[in-house]
Amino acid sequence: MTKSLLLICLILLLWLNLAASDWKGNIRQKVDDIQISPELKVFLIAMIPIFELRGAIPIGRLYYQLPIWKVFPLAVAGNMVPIFLILLCFDLVAALIGKIPFMNGIMQAVLRRTRAKSNLMEKYEEIGLMLFVAIPLPVTGAWTGSLAAYLFGFGFWKSILFIFLGVLIAGVVVTFLTSLKWIGAGLALLALIYFRVKDARKRRENGEKC
Repeated sequence: MTKSLLLICLILLLWLNLAASDWKGNIRQKVDDIQISPELKVFLIAMIPIFELRGAIPIGRLYYQLPIWKVFPLAVAGNMVPIFLILLCFDLVAALIGKIPFMNGIMQAVLRRTRAKSNLMEKYEEIGLMLFVAIPLPVTGAWTGSLAAYLFGFGFWKSILFIFLGVLIAGVVVTFLTSLKWIGAGLALLALIYFRVKDARKRRENGEKC
């Protein structure tokens, strides 16, 4: 529970683009010191697990003040790039990571969480995969969706198509919430708390550790 709350707080801090604390100013300065364009930064942020599109769009819109017509396609494209690599090279990547105890532990934890969150895919298959990716919450998204697609043995191009559709839906949701600024952040926080409490309750009922 504590780790999830910390994750929620981290995402919200990025989302809200809170003004002017010293530590955040230092982080911003380090990011700004990287000599690449804001557009490329948005693209690269969207490639990062956990942040993905849900982090890239708020940063692009609120911090870099980029127009929606630039931010949206850049974030979608950046979010999709790693998906091709995961689906094509998962066995190779898993084998390499498996040789590093620390990284292997992280990978196994992610795989367990992916299996635990895969009810939609068990019931609706590819449509469930799209819905799973479309929900812009922790432990969902294109990265986790691609792992789930691999575990369920979905075809490569079908997986790409339905993950892409899910990313588009998530992008629309995140863009809308970002446009609401503080109100959108509040709605996102309520949704995160609701789903986390619901998940914790379900895990307790099943006798699992939260």
